[in-house]
Amino acid sequence: MKVSRSSLLFRMVFYNDIAIVMVSITIALFLTFTAFQNIESKFIDSARDKIALITRAYSGEILKSKDDLNQVVRNVGALGDRNFRKNFTYSQQVKVLQTRLLKKNFSMYKDSNLSIVDEDGIVLAESNEDQRKTIIDQVGFKENVAQNDGEIKTTYFFKNGNDIYSRTILRYEVERSRKLYIVLTMPTNQDVLNALEAVGGLGEEDSIILLIDGKYISNGLNFTDEIRAIKKRDPSRNFTQKFSYIYKKKDSNKEVYYIALTDLYDYKNEYIGSMGVAIYYEVIEKFKRVVSLSVIMIILLFVAVSTTVSAKLFGNLLEPLSKIIDAAEEVSKGNYKIFVKPEGVDEIRTLSKSFNKMAEDIRNNEEQAKNKNKKLLETLKRLDSIERILMNIQIENDMTITVKEIISAFTSEVGLGYSRAMYFRYSRETDRLVGELAVINNRVKREMLNNDGNTSGFKFQITELNELVKLIKIPFKLDSLIVKSLVEKRIIFENDKGYKYNLGNELFKSFGINKFLIIPIYSEKRNYGCIVVDYFGKENNISQEEVELLTLLSLNISIRIKNRTIEEEKIDLERTVTTGKLVERFFKSREDSFEKMLDFMEKMTEYDQSNILLKIQIQEIKNEIIKLKREKEILNEYINVKSNEPLEIIDIEEIISEVISRVEDKLEKIGINISTFINYNGKIIGNRARLKRALYEIIKNAKESFDKKNQDNKKINIIVTKEKNIDKIRINIIDNGIGMTKEQLENVFEPFVGYNENSPGLGLAIVSRIVKDHHGVIKILSQENEGTDVKITLNIYKEEIL
Repeated sequence: MKVSRSSLLFRMVFYNDIAIVMVSITIALFLTFTAFQNIESKFIDSARDKIALITRAYSGEILKSKDDLNQVVRNVGALGDRNFRKNFTYSQQVKVLQTRLLKKNFSMYKDSNLSIVDEDGIVLAESNEDQRKTIIDQVGFKENVAQNDGEIKTTYFFKNGNDIYSRTILRYEVERSRKLYIVLTMPTNQDVLNALEAVGGLGEEDSIILLIDGKYISNGLNFTDEIRAIKKRDPSRNFTQKFSYIYKKKDSNKEVYYIALTDLYDYKNEYIGSMGVAIYYEVIEKFKRVVSLSVIMIILLFVAVSTTVSAKLFGNLLEPLSKIIDAAEEVSKGNYKIFVKPEGVDEIRTLSKSFNKMAEDIRNNEEQAKNKNKKLLETLKRLDSIERILMNIQIENDMTITVKEIISAFTSEVGLGYSRAMYFRYSRETDRLVGELAVINNRVKREMLNNDGNTSGFKFQITELNELVKLIKIPFKLDSLIVKSLVEKRIIFENDKGYKYNLGNELFKSFGINKFLIIPIYSEKRNYGCIVVDYFGKENNISQEEVELLTLLSLNISIRIKNRTIEEEKIDLERTVTTGKLVERFFKSREDSFEKMLDFMEKMTEYDQSNILLKIQIQEIKNEIIKLKREKEILNEYINVKSNEPLEIIDIEEIISEVISRVEDKLEKIGINISTFINYNGKIIGNRARLKRALYEIIKNAKESFDKKNQDNKKINIIVTKEKNIDKIRINIIDNGIGMTKEQLENVFEPFVGYNENSPGLGLAIVSRIVKDHHGVIKILSQENEGTDVKITLNIYKEEIL
């Protein structure tokens, strides 16, 4: 392979060198930094160990002095005179005790001072004439010894000027109800520091230092500026508890030292100074420089060696590339049958295999493109079918008619092509989904009946499907997928057998449902039901694109239903407003006319009081006026019915009793027997006045049904029952009057449609509106000359829906 400045080999070697240098520098920096950190860490640990050792040694010496003092005080009675404390003055006693301490350890106690102090902090005697070493804070001392014996601080530090002392307190005796204490005061002077240097194992150039009021006290070192030992101190700590350190490098006489400090506290746990060590740091600096130079030399040597080796290795490595370049030129010419023998390293062998697979991959890509185009055509076909469905669909008053149009398009081969479609209507009366109808794809039906083997399944799953669907009743519970789809208002689909899922009824398992969708039919204010479609006998799978298209269809149907409802409400409102205006104009003029006629005729009677015919006519006019006012009241009631009146908790039995008590006497006078059967005495939510108005109007209609039928056994029965397994009650008002024809039943709830010439025909229209506003259902079953059954379904009261 020819090597030039622009060749791959030259560039690879050059870039490899750059990478080696960068990696080497990075690794070297990391290792050097890590090594320096380890050195620093070990140095810090060493300094920390030294100051901790020194602090513990000093604390041990203080505790030892406490033990020595305690032993001397206990053994003082061993003197010849048993009445030592009675025969000797306090000054003599304290000197004897001082002498005993010096005998125990002269070097330790030679600069100490022994004092006898009473419980009020008054110094009674001292072994050293230098009073300044005592410096008893009377108030603080009194507060300290006034505590319980276990809480008295017996060892602590205190500061006098630039000097720090340790102090030990022991109970001495009780004299005349006064407690005396023996106090040992020892200075932390240069002798103590020198002794601690030996204990801490410090080097010749290391030193122990004290930091008092920002000034350093050390042996031969000169630190000019202040180092704060602890920025925020805990007043509850003393030097025998947790150590606190500061890391800082300081210069003294142009030499670098590492300083580690720990704080000292007095008997009030207030900071008075710091003790520490100054460790000579120059050795570490020299070691760092040596390590840095060594790393640089190693990097340079490594780069030189790696350049020579990599040039040779890359030359052998890139030899197979010339073969691959020739193969690439053949591929660019359209020769996908090219074969390159895999050789060299794994990457180059992989590249060779890639060339060998390229033709096959291109053919596979072409095949995938064809499949995608086919899938796209299917999606476009579905989109076109959905568009046709939306164009042809009409939202009818009977939603079953609309749904039948939809599912017929679902099962058409020129439509969406599903095998079967089933519709389950939501019944507000029973709170269930009820099987309504089923439609089967003609092609699937034909293949199944001809036994051509293309469609799997049983014949009854096609021929008997419509009858089987009508047997389905699904409780309105969320554990059913069908109910869940309707409640959540979304399409649910599974590319699997239907028997594996809970569809709400065991009869579904015999349907052979496979690869199915559940499509909800709903509006903003009402659930109508669900359509279940599947690919029975087909190998099709449900795709996400398919579901998205059907979701758009479902949403569009929902919007159309909503728009139709809004349009109907708008028409009803306009009709109501128009009626109100007509009522106002019509009745006002006629009321005025009747009143004027009545006034005129009453004046006529004043001139002819014996005219009986005139009196009869006056009474008829009065009856007409009363009738006119009553009709006006009914019309105004229809016009002004409001659905936002307050709801309350109502006892249904009490409501029925009040209505019956109002009409019972009138019914008895005309021979009508009214009876009740109530097996539910619970509560419902509603408006008391409006429900009474609805029940009264139904009973009034039942009474009028006997006007045109001569019979002796006239009955009106009111039956109240609770529906099983659902929270609804049913009120049946049954009469055996004249009944209604089918034509009359079709328009029975329409306003101004009545079959009593003395009524405006608004009673049942008002009743229907009242029941609707209570989220209930009203149905009328009637047969001519046999009677009428008015069935009202209402919701039972629950605390959570109040």
